[in-house]
Amino acid sequence: MAPPPADPRRPAAGIAVGGSGRPGGSNSPAIAPLTGYTVALATEQRRPAIAAPLEEAGAKVVAVQALRIVAQPDEDELRAATEQCLAAPIEELIVTSPFGFRSWLAAAQRWHLADRLTAAFGRARLLARDGASADSLRELGLREIWSTAAASTEELLRYLLAHPVAGRRIVVQVDTPSLRDVCRALRRQGADVVEVSTYRAFPPNHAEQLRRLVDQVIRWQIDAIALTSPEATGSLLEQAERDRRLPELLNALCEEVSAVCLGPVTAAALVAQGVRPLVGPVGYTDDLVATLITALPANAVRVSLGSHQVEIRGQAVIVDDRLIPVQPVPIAVLRTLARSPGRVMSCADIRRNMPTGASVDDHAIEMAISRLRRALDGTQLIHTVIRRGYRLAS
Repeated sequence: MAPPPADPRRPAAGIAVGGSGRPGGSNSPAIAPLTGYTVALATEQRRPAIAAPLEEAGAKVVAVQALRIVAQPDEDELRAATEQCLAAPIEELIVTSPFGFRSWLAAAQRWHLADRLTAAFGRARLLARDGASADSLRELGLREIWSTAAASTEELLRYLLAHPVAGRRIVVQVDTPSLRDVCRALRRQGADVVEVSTYRAFPPNHAEQLRRLVDQVIRWQIDAIALTSPEATGSLLEQAERDRRLPELLNALCEEVSAVCLGPVTAAALVAQGVRPLVGPVGYTDDLVATLITALPANAVRVSLGSHQVEIRGQAVIVDDRLIPVQPVPIAVLRTLARSPGRVMSCADIRRNMPTGASVDDHAIEMAISRLRRALDGTQLIHTVIRRGYRLAS
């Protein structure tokens, strides 16, 4: 296996990240593929890095800290992983954070295992996320350390996955739960992977954001929710269960709201509940972004109404390449009518197809129709059939 570029003090030029396309439903190049869609991100960060490319693609992003990560490992788990590391020679060592690595070494010192562990590192190929992680290895007297230009753990794991790893023993210092899916991918290619967790996950300090996210999913106020770790998935499901809303949440994720998971480990708890989320094949964050950019436009409702081409997105309508923002209740009414173009639907028919149908009365639907007509002014797309209901132009 050819090594990645050496990193004496800073990451050298290394492995490039592949780009992803941005297919959209509209033919207009001026309308970004995710414009009109709202994407929720349930991660361990208040502002995850994947928010930026989603916003560049036009999405409105709602970021929710679904869990807290504390760089304080569980002593029993850490010792068990350390002893597993020492049970056989280490061929690859990936260091993901200097603080977590030093905490591991300090614990090994207390257990009188530090010398053995350092000797095992000396016989392995050393891969560090960035210069600071590399420095933590140099403090042990180790000198030949490799990294990548991206200075990310994901890039190091991507590099390993691009080469034969069957039979190789790889130790990964895991400082964030989002790495679990990539470690699984290494195992599936035949590697013997030892995960050394140097963190612990806790519920968020304030449950209100997570509770509000559950409510937004149930009311179809977001179009997709992206989950980046098994802990984030578990946190979402546990909050819904505490609030006695788990069946409603699962129904929404099986119907109108797309769940997109970083990888199979992140998706496992949803799959066990009967949800079929979109799942990245490996666990790379750029794959998750690409999945959202492809999947959401594919879910748009597209109809030809008279001389107009209409595309109904999450919170907007495109009429002949003109983007028109629409509020949640009117867009739900329009989506219901568009699924049966030309069919006359009563208020009761419309209500049965809305996520909050039980709390939306006839007057609310009439008001939604009125707002739609104002928003779609000049199109004559919505017709009233006296005493029967409404239909879209055919």
